[in-house]
Amino acid sequence: MRRFISIIFVLILVVVLSSTNPKRSEYIDWMNQQSMDQSSNILQKGFLSVAGKTIFDAGTTEKDYYLFTIYKTDFSDVGMGTVTALGIFNQFIPLSKK
Repeated sequence: MRRFISIIFVLILVVVLSSTNPKRSEYIDWMNQQSMDQSSNILQKGFLSVAGKTIFDAGTTEKDYYLFTIYKTDFSDVGMGTVTALGIFNQFIPLSKK
């Protein structure tokens, strides 16, 4: 009986994780909002509100593991560094910022 309950629990966990795995568009929105929140210059905020999503979309790669996704936004070519985040349970957890 314990084994059956454990299997059911694991199956429910897999279903919940896969159904709450956030999409790329949600990550782009989150990244844009984070950048706007960190910006203190009104000119930067205006630029990010107009073109931020396109810029972040171009610099972002993703590795989808079905239960969660790892997103990496790389702007090291323009001196802004990289951000790596974990997308799980409809949330984004920053793993590293360089």
